[in-house]
Amino acid sequence: MKCGGVFLCLLAGTVQAATLEQDFDKTVKPFVASYCGGCHGGKTPVAQFNMQRYGSMASVVEDIGHWNLVLDRVAAKQMPPIGGKQPSEVERQALVDWIRAVRTTEAKKNAGDPGQVLARRLSNAEYNYTVRDLTGIDMQPTKEFPVDPANPAGFDNSGESLNMSPALLNKYLQAAREVGNHMVLTPDGIAFSPHTMLVETDREKYAIQRVVDFYLRQPTDYSEYFLAAWKYKNRAALGKPRMTLASAAAESKLSAKYLPMVWRILGETKDPATVEAGPVKKLRTMWRALPAQGNEEEIRKQCVAMRDYVVRMRKVTAMEFVSPIVRGLSSTSQPLMNYKFRQFNASRRKFDPKALRMENDPPPEAPANMPRYAGLGGEAAVRAAALMVKARAADAVELTVPAGQREKWEAAFTALADVFPDNFFIKERGRFFPDDSQDKGRLLSAGYHNVMGYWRDDTPLQELILDDAGKKELDRLWLDFEYMGDYTMRTYVQYYFNQSGEVEGRGRESGSFRPPDAEVASPKVIFGLRDQYLAKAISVDAGPVALGAIRYHFQWVNDSLRAIEKVRLDSTPKHLDALLPFAAKAWRRPVTAAEGARIKEFYNTLREKSALTHEEAVRDSVVSILMSPNFLYRVDPPQVLSRAPSGKTVPLSSYALANRISYFIWSTMPDVELLSHAAKGDLGRPEVLRAQVRRMLKDDRAKGLATEFAGNWLEFRRFEDISSVDRGRFPHFTNELRSAMFEEPVRFIEDVIRSDRSVLDLLYGKHTFVNPVLAKHYGMPEVSGKNDHWVRVDDAAQYGRGGILPMAAFLTLNAPGLRTSPVKRGYWVVRRVLGETIPPPPPNVPELPADESKADLPLRDMLAKHRENPACAACHARFDSFGLAFENYGPTGEKRTADLGGRPVDTKAVFPGGTEGSGYEAVLSYIREHRQKDYLDNLSRKLLAYSLSRSLLLSDEPAIEKMTAAVVAGGYKFSGLVEAIVTSPQFINRRSETLSSAVKPQVARAN
Repeated sequence: MKCGGVFLCLLAGTVQAATLEQDFDKTVKPFVASYCGGCHGGKTPVAQFNMQRYGSMASVVEDIGHWNLVLDRVAAKQMPPIGGKQPSEVERQALVDWIRAVRTTEAKKNAGDPGQVLARRLSNAEYNYTVRDLTGIDMQPTKEFPVDPANPAGFDNSGESLNMSPALLNKYLQAAREVGNHMVLTPDGIAFSPHTMLVETDREKYAIQRVVDFYLRQPTDYSEYFLAAWKYKNRAALGKPRMTLASAAAESKLSAKYLPMVWRILGETKDPATVEAGPVKKLRTMWRALPAQGNEEEIRKQCVAMRDYVVRMRKVTAMEFVSPIVRGLSSTSQPLMNYKFRQFNASRRKFDPKALRMENDPPPEAPANMPRYAGLGGEAAVRAAALMVKARAADAVELTVPAGQREKWEAAFTALADVFPDNFFIKERGRFFPDDSQDKGRLLSAGYHNVMGYWRDDTPLQELILDDAGKKELDRLWLDFEYMGDYTMRTYVQYYFNQSGEVEGRGRESGSFRPPDAEVASPKVIFGLRDQYLAKAISVDAGPVALGAIRYHFQWVNDSLRAIEKVRLDSTPKHLDALLPFAAKAWRRPVTAAEGARIKEFYNTLREKSALTHEEAVRDSVVSILMSPNFLYRVDPPQVLSRAPSGKTVPLSSYALANRISYFIWSTMPDVELLSHAAKGDLGRPEVLRAQVRRMLKDDRAKGLATEFAGNWLEFRRFEDISSVDRGRFPHFTNELRSAMFEEPVRFIEDVIRSDRSVLDLLYGKHTFVNPVLAKHYGMPEVSGKNDHWVRVDDAAQYGRGGILPMAAFLTLNAPGLRTSPVKRGYWVVRRVLGETIPPPPPNVPELPADESKADLPLRDMLAKHRENPACAACHARFDSFGLAFENYGPTGEKRTADLGGRPVDTKAVFPGGTEGSGYEAVLSYIREHRQKDYLDNLSRKLLAYSLSRSLLLSDEPAIEKMTAAVVAGGYKFSGLVEAIVTSPQFINRRSETLSSAVKPQVARAN
């Protein structure tokens, strides 16, 4: 029965084809001869379209794209042209029915045909996005590439348009080298930097910034902890009775380890161990003054006041240290100065009892000289002392201890300092540390005056804020800094040649001579210099602290250098091994054993025959991976095709399917989760595909679909390059406004995609997104912040906005510069949004005035005169009304009541079929009542063509019908369209080699 059913279907199709062939001879040929051949025949046919050359139904099928145009024009009674011989209604309908029957028959016969998807290079956009996700750096390496051409469907992601030329190949080589120049070697592999990494200072800058960025990401603002503690305390009133300190920390993105310590010192434990005196009493008084309920921003302000109090107290009670004194050596001598730094490191959570004074003590005065600042020397010592005294004098009341309470106050200050360090970390030091009023920007500097060096000081951050993973990451960043920047070696060498001569009495700015028989960083030289310093210190009775500091320093230098030498030695093979996972990630599939061997062989050749350094060879190996067709091209692995049965379609390989999905939804490479499903082989299961689609549509990378698909579909992809606006007449049209205009549709469509909203919102949505400059242009309430701050405006309709149609990008894009263009705006709506196929204008069409202000008549009247020409009227009747409805928007999309000539604007329009209305709301009403199906059909076609990276075929028609049915049944949600695509036979399969060469493409509607 099953075989019989198939046979009957085939038989029915054969009978239908035979009937259509007969009808071609009886109906189509006579029609063409009578009504079309006069213009579309002979040696010089109109529009180079010779309809007399079609001698059979098969010849029509081969060129169905042109016959789709015939169908549209004849059905709309636009052809034959007015004034020519006209067919009867019966003849006209017979031709229309025949073309539709041919389309239906051919579509069903090859339904699900994957089509011929050509191997093609990555588009410029895909290359940029892929490099971004491969390296973690948005380098935009194709910014100087020529613009990618588009295929007939309007997209620049198909094999029809993405060819490779020798000149373009050279561009790709330059881009690959640019990416390679950003490569940096780490102890365990390779990474990429935001800037090039070709010299020592590049590596140092990269490593330092990573450490500083880590510091700045940490939640160390006391006020945020006070606010989180307030929320926990009042959890019941806030409707969160089950909140815990841990969940409060998580909700506020704070340290779960540190919040309980803050909670405890605020006195919110059953048995607070902290003495409530001095600063603790003041802090708790401020805490208890917070209301149980109230505006969160007002509570936050009070928490900020608590923070400021704590910070002030810790600043004036922080511990201070100086270098040990060795007569004859400078206090900035590194062996001595590093001792001081270690004391600071260990004492961030302590307070200086000398900062307190009793009630009867005289007020502090700035002394002319302070031994405790001797480590700074001269003017710096006096300046630092004066600053500290001034700060402490300002807090004299806070630091004045009542009689008989010193012990309690010291206990309170000890408790306060233990929870609130004077600094969680030090990210910069000036040359006159601890006076940091000068030399800002010396990140991680040790403050060795004019000798550069670095010092790590982040003990409180590790002890109070970071969990084990955070500590490990921070340790790793400092190891990377040592590995990349070699800062211990550089600091030691600078010191050796620029300062160590002091030990021989040559002064603080003199160095030692290079030893003739050993490297300067060898243990022999390091410990030889140590012994010289020890002898010097002993000779002047420096004492045990100085001797200990000297011994510790030189042992630390030697241990650090020996440790990094081992790390460097161990890292070399790791870099070579790292090339293989890099290649797998770049090629978006596993690397075969043979491919891996070739990668390593190429590296060895560079090292042995080209005499490149290790880093140079690794960098060139990265470039070779990026120049491989496996990276540059998207194509199913050939071994799948070789196993394909003749004349059949075959499933895409798991990795090819992962790539197709990823480049469809994200315009970039698959992520780890998608590739893991490819590795398991379950990606082709419909339920897995649907789950991945839902996940991917919610991802930030779905912005690629909004930018690349919608940007090309709606023609705004290169809006940021538009230069048609006369900036002398429209000075408000700045680069910032132009960028905001471009970003608005991207953000709007991205929101529809990621929030899985109705696709009808693209047209009928009452909201939009604006930043400060666009809000001003639209006459909306002011938006605070910088231009990268965007807000959603839900009542945009009252400002004449909402949905894509009245967005400034489209209104400006379709205006010539010094006037509006109802023709261009209307054509854009019916062509791009509704999917109508409209022929290009005939040659020698008279231009409308370039400057609206100098025209004698309003554009509406000039267009009416233009339509008096019968040759123009038919087409203009299809779209002019849509553009006229937007005449209350000026050349840059601004709202207006008069044109540039001072004439009142008129937005009345008579739409096709006789419907009348005014303004863009009338356009929406007309589409909703008469053309919504066309919009959905067009959106389905465009999205399918984009996803398949090819023009559509007749065999895609059933899939398009399913897509539109699915989106309607699913409440018009965007995900319904995407899921219908990725589970379709066209998407998950491909033709076999035999089928690819035997079946000729049958192009569907060319919109």
